[in-house]
Amino acid sequence: MRLFIIAAMVVAVLFGADFDWVTNYKEALTIAKKEHKPVMLMITQPNCNMCEYMDEVAFENEELVDFIEYNFIPLKLDRTVANKLGFKDYGTPTFYFLTPSGKTFVPPLQGAAAAKVFLKTIKEIKAKYVAQER
Repeated sequence: MRLFIIAAMVVAVLFGADFDWVTNYKEALTIAKKEHKPVMLMITQPNCNMCEYMDEVAFENEELVDFIEYNFIPLKLDRTVANKLGFKDYGTPTFYFLTPSGKTFVPPLQGAAAAKVFLKTIKEIKAKYVAQER
């Protein structure tokens, strides 16, 4: 029985609630237009502790991941790539929320947050997007 519990925990860690990131800006906008969703851009850099926290802790929360997958196109770009595209990072991670045409519709978010806090914030951002689209 103990072995089963340990195996279940390992599977949960290896196959947690994480989602697949789009890693190409143009591809993300194409998908966003097709699916009529805004883009959630996460700007990262190597060895960023707060980026790792978001990936390894916050984005393992199933409720948060489900909300993002249903309501946004998740795009992750390295800060050098994002800067070349005109996105300023205010430290990493920095999150931008974009319309399918690539325009920001709320100010960027800077830093990491616990899953429940981030979920509350992006629910408010999604509501602003919906209100703007009317």
